[in-house]
Amino acid sequence: MSIDIRPCADRDELREYARIVSYVFASEEGMEDELSATQPEWTVCAFVDGKMASTLGVWPFTVRLNGSPVPMGGVTAVGTLPNYRRRGLLRRTMRQALETMYERRQPLAILWASMAAIYQRFGYGLASTGVTYRFDPRLAALAQPIQDDGGRIELLSPEEAYPIIKPLFIAWATPRNLVIHRSAELWRVSTFRPPKKGLPVHVAVYRDGGGAPQGYAVYSVQGVEHQPDEGEQELRVAEFVALTPGAWASLWEFLRAHDLARRVEWKGVPPDDQAPELLLEPRVLNRRTQDAIWMRVVDAAGALAARPYGAEGRLAIRITSDPECPWNEGTWLLEAQGSRAEARRFDGEPDLTLPPAVLASLLAGHRSATFHARAGRLAVRDDHALRLADAMFRTEYEPFCPNGF
Repeated sequence: MSIDIRPCADRDELREYARIVSYVFASEEGMEDELSATQPEWTVCAFVDGKMASTLGVWPFTVRLNGSPVPMGGVTAVGTLPNYRRRGLLRRTMRQALETMYERRQPLAILWASMAAIYQRFGYGLASTGVTYRFDPRLAALAQPIQDDGGRIELLSPEEAYPIIKPLFIAWATPRNLVIHRSAELWRVSTFRPPKKGLPVHVAVYRDGGGAPQGYAVYSVQGVEHQPDEGEQELRVAEFVALTPGAWASLWEFLRAHDLARRVEWKGVPPDDQAPELLLEPRVLNRRTQDAIWMRVVDAAGALAARPYGAEGRLAIRITSDPECPWNEGTWLLEAQGSRAEARRFDGEPDLTLPPAVLASLLAGHRSATFHARAGRLAVRDDHALRLADAMFRTEYEPFCPNGF
């Protein structure tokens, strides 16, 4: 049996790649769009005796990390046909993908996990929390009215809205944490992708009293089977961006004004969204949480130096065993001053000792050093180092990635 680990050679092999991914995930929904946006060199596949058996894709993203743009590999389409499983093919394709990202100077990898257990084996750490609201809009009233600035809602198609809302998204995303820089393709295949093929996607744009756009909601409405006491429609929110409190409140009330909708489902809610603090009865949101983005440190020195820190300071960080990225092992001295940071090899005693998965969580600002120390996942020299680590790895916003990939 011969095994070859390499990218797809051409569009023909990309079609076979798409066929395997569709089989593994039991869905062809959106595959045509994703295939058209994927380049052969972004893939890593395992071929057994000349036949493609495993797939993996790496999108070349730029992602905001505590407000700073950082190159990252967006890992996707990871799958192996069942007749080729339990042979180590995934481990070999993942290792090759990580080596390629290292060579391309992508210091971090991110992914949405179909099964978290798969990726924790390869050093990925949880980097964000996914939040979903599912509520009856009739019950989701605000506790206090927010001052009206004389604005209005404009209802547009995605094509009409795109040049208006793209600058709004950029303004909203720039200071944030774990938001991907969006290409036109990512807008098309993710943000504007309907939940069901053929279902129209709508965009509500909020303009303030002076006519300036200040927010938008991307959503779709569909009919649903219902009981006699239920409504006829379900409204699904794909994205909700507001630059001002007035924009947020006006867009919220616009969604509630769909009188035939008895259910609003919003799956991509920022973990620090303000709705629970503003509603008369927050419990109606049925707020649910689960794991969201998982992150992998590909290049420890590059990742540590890439982001701004919440405080100035100096920390020696020892990374324990990392068989997938052995170049990360050892102690690194992180020095942060102002908006700049540097990381270099260090021969002294570490302040923190941790595995790559915990470092990923710290870099994303998902959990504090104190949290991981209490969980037994991080060893610390003393209380001063722990307090300093908490302050340095603090982020301005909670990590949140609004795009699937």
